Amino acid sequence: MISIVLLIIVVIGASIGYYWLSGGNKGGGSRRTLVVYAYEDSITGIDPSIEFDTGLVVLGFVYEPLIYYDPLHDKFIPALAESWEANENHTVWTFHLRRNVRFHDGSKLTADAVKFSIERSLNYYEKTGEGPGYIWEGLKEVRVVDKYTVQIVMDRPTRVDLLAAASYGSYIVSPKVLEESGINDPLSPKLKQWFDSGHEAGSGPYMIESYNPESEVKLVKYRDWWGWGVIVDPGKAPDVLIIKIVLDEVSQENGLIAGQIDIATSVPHTDIPKLIKSGFRVVNTTTFHNYILMFNTRRYPTNITEFRLAVAHAIPWDRVLREALYGYGRIASGVIPYGFPGHLGNLTYEYNLSLARQLLEEAGLYGKSLKVSIMYESTYGDEERFASILKASLSQLGIEVELLPASWDQMAETGPTVWDSPDKAPHMIINDWWPTIPSPYDYLYSLLHSESREWNWAGYNNTLFDNLIDKAYKLEGSNYDEALKLYSRAQMIIYRDCPAVALWDEVKPYVYNPNRVVLSRDAFNPLYMYIIFIQHLEVKG
Repeated sequence: MISIVLLIIVVIGASIGYYWLSGGNKGGGSRRTLVVYAYEDSITGIDPSIEFDTGLVVLGFVYEPLIYYDPLHDKFIPALAESWEANENHTVWTFHLRRNVRFHDGSKLTADAVKFSIERSLNYYEKTGEGPGYIWEGLKEVRVVDKYTVQIVMDRPTRVDLLAAASYGSYIVSPKVLEESGINDPLSPKLKQWFDSGHEAGSGPYMIESYNPESEVKLVKYRDWWGWGVIVDPGKAPDVLIIKIVLDEVSQENGLIAGQIDIATSVPHTDIPKLIKSGFRVVNTTTFHNYILMFNTRRYPTNITEFRLAVAHAIPWDRVLREALYGYGRIASGVIPYGFPGHLGNLTYEYNLSLARQLLEEAGLYGKSLKVSIMYESTYGDEERFASILKASLSQLGIEVELLPASWDQMAETGPTVWDSPDKAPHMIINDWWPTIPSPYDYLYSLLHSESREWNWAGYNNTLFDNLIDKAYKLEGSNYDEALKLYSRAQMIIYRDCPAVALWDEVKPYVYNPNRVVLSRDAFNPLYMYIIFIQHLEVKG
């Protein structure tokens, strides 16, 4: 719903900024610095091998991959692996692990843990069809060379470095989790339930102390994290991080003003200038989170290419940027966001109502009584404002639009019905996506491949497109430049057929109290959506 680091917000439950380790507020206990981060969605799960949605906001603190990837600078950053190399044809990748890493349960990081983690992610996906384990398809073997050396062997040339840096499905878990949970089968649904009840088995800089996915997650600093004193100063980072679930934008704003929230992820954009004047500061982050208008290609009249193109040319982009996004977005060019591998810069449809009328006339539709529906997420104000703007624009072409606000759960249930019950699915639906792996395939396959029926809410089925991106993905490991050329050809097909229109790439403003925290640019990476690498924060007095 797969560069510089994204910001995740921490919400503080009290304005004093300290938390007593013991003894309440009576003294006798040591003080721990506390930061509160307000997050705008409930958390869907925290099983590190299976979670594929908003649980990333927790996973990114508690777990670590072998390596991270910075797309904006096209560089890899060592994490649990200190170094790595591939054989000549990129089928065998060898990772050399840090020797001083301990999981939160006290056990040491070894090659066996890497093997356990990757195989659990892949095997769970193969067994159930759920989760991000598909990123490891093509895996032949995870080979333990010695205690601190592991080889990932693929059945074809593969960019395993990109897979090892994925934002989902690549976290390394302690194998001791089976002993801790009392569950012998790593694929048992009971183990997922164990994780989702608030347990964890990570190695990251923070541990879960309490977990309520609808209201609050409390994380505490892991004192034995390998990175303290190596990459960050442990004395500056907060001792306690509270992720506060605050769905309402105004409530987040009020929490900031009242001193109950230190960092907010979602406040009314129109109020940000006022907050800045009041002394708050804002970091506007690049993200790979984009919004896509999906057309029902199996229902009249959106099954007609000229009609879809007419709608695309009826979108008043300047007005969308100004009135729907209040400037916090970038008008998209294709479904692959700016700055992401494979992005093309010439795929925005010109706003041109005369051309839109011409397209309708060519299809024999202009002047007919046409009524279409558009579904959007009711809690996202920018989507609602966009839908209203599009409705007004299409009325100038004689097209009536019915607005269908819905919850995310309703949309996720409705979107796939385009395949089996297209006449019951809306004509248009706004989807949004952020990446799992730093590959164009992540967007193109997930949103538009005919096999991706969970997220291809357009019902789009184009064999040439499917074959192009499948071939490109297989080529990434052996001829990356040629793969990018094939991805470009595939994107031109989408631009021509218009089963979907990319609307905007989100620019995420994080509003924070500078008297409480100092935000470093090292805390942001758009590949890891909504994660603030909190170890890079500095807590002030």
